[in-house]
Amino acid sequence: MGQNMSFSRLQRALKQALAARTSETISRRASGLHQPVITAEFMVHPGYPSHPEDGGCGEGPDDFSQSTEREHELNVLRNPSVLQLYCQEGVQLCSFRDL
Repeated sequence: MGQNMSFSRLQRALKQALAARTSETISRRASGLHQPVITAEFMVHPGYPSHPEDGGCGEGPDDFSQSTEREHELNVLRNPSVLQLYCQEGVQLCSFRDL
């Protein structure tokens, strides 16, 4: 989250999540079952910092919504290396609404 987010950390987390799929796939292939679907959520709030007088839930925007860390998250997630990683690993992105 925020400035702690980096391509290498994102890559490591994704590979750990997909490792479970790989070990299950080997045993499922032997029995003729389909490859399991792994659902994972990146808990991020990418975007641009809010202005102090705009947004929020009745009391104005909180500190994180005004933080430049949101833009950092956006830049990491839009990095071509991250998009390439998704393609290599067969990751399909969706919104919460799509679920």
